[in-house]
Amino acid sequence: MRSYRIVVAGLAIFFVCACMGQSVWLVCAPLPGAEADATPKIASIQPSQAQPGSHVTVKISGEKFLSGAYATFFDPAIHVLATRRTSETAMEVDIVIGAAAKAQSVILYVSNPSGESAQTAFTIASANAEPTEASTSSPADSPVVTKVDPPRAEPGSKQSLKVTGKSFKEGAKVAFSNPGIRVLETQFKKSTQLVAQIEVASNAPTGKTGLFVINPDDSEVETSFEIGGGVAKKSGAVTAKATTSTSTSTNTATQQFSVYNLGDATSIFQHPGQAKGQLVVKSGKLEYNQDGKVVFAVKPGDIQEIAPNVFFGLNTGTFHIILDSGKTYNFVSSTLTPADTNSIVESLRTALK
Repeated sequence: MRSYRIVVAGLAIFFVCACMGQSVWLVCAPLPGAEADATPKIASIQPSQAQPGSHVTVKISGEKFLSGAYATFFDPAIHVLATRRTSETAMEVDIVIGAAAKAQSVILYVSNPSGESAQTAFTIASANAEPTEASTSSPADSPVVTKVDPPRAEPGSKQSLKVTGKSFKEGAKVAFSNPGIRVLETQFKKSTQLVAQIEVASNAPTGKTGLFVINPDDSEVETSFEIGGGVAKKSGAVTAKATTSTSTSTNTATQQFSVYNLGDATSIFQHPGQAKGQLVVKSGKLEYNQDGKVVFAVKPGDIQEIAPNVFFGLNTGTFHIILDSGKTYNFVSSTLTPADTNSIVESLRTALK
């Protein structure tokens, strides 16, 4: 294995040529001394697993958790209700795991406001596993949502949402599948109304996402919410735009992400335009366009996996798309920022699920 180190805008860019076919991986890491204090570290989490349908408070120990740090799971089956930073070395995150979640290992991220992040593994245990002390069972009495006002928010904004419905219980929480949306507070007004205060990151993926209302007994309901509308702001990691057009019977949301194709990794610095392309989600299909040509266009059922590239437990800040044909494509956000690359992965998973 041979690696090459190039310094660009305070980042150490490592091209790692692996002796596995023709794969080329791009690893982005801060240079020593560059924002070192802003990079969190995770030492342990407790509990490290929970069952589908459970409500769990995960305690995270580590270093350099700055004010404003938050936790996310890039898996739509796990809903983050709240994050509490108790000190520079400790955090707590309240989560609910969907009743239909599959048993698997997922990634928990802790991110500082600067975008620097750390990750560790969390396990969704099988339904017949021993329950954790923090988990509870989910009864059938579920809440119902009839209206969310307003039904959308813009990247980089703070918003107060009024959620109307029925069967809301005192202590109910609002959560989102979009990791760029943070719920600052959920207020229980009455059994038919909640008010949620949210903050949307400037680089939050645009388009439709899931809004969840979760009662204290872990019963939940999902409804639609939208980030942006028309042309969204350009963000550091994701150059995304969502457009909504109305036809005779359906609404079609288009999402577009600016990425580098790592199969043309050397061109990124020699001829950036030649390696740069667009991943586009449109009409329920995923396309990759480069140099004015459609490289591939597939339906969700033709995709085996969309996931970050992780080596020896380290997220490289890149990701891959594996098609049913066996063809694998490796990409990185056009900004070369790992947090932004993770946002693209989550947006694609949400849009194509």
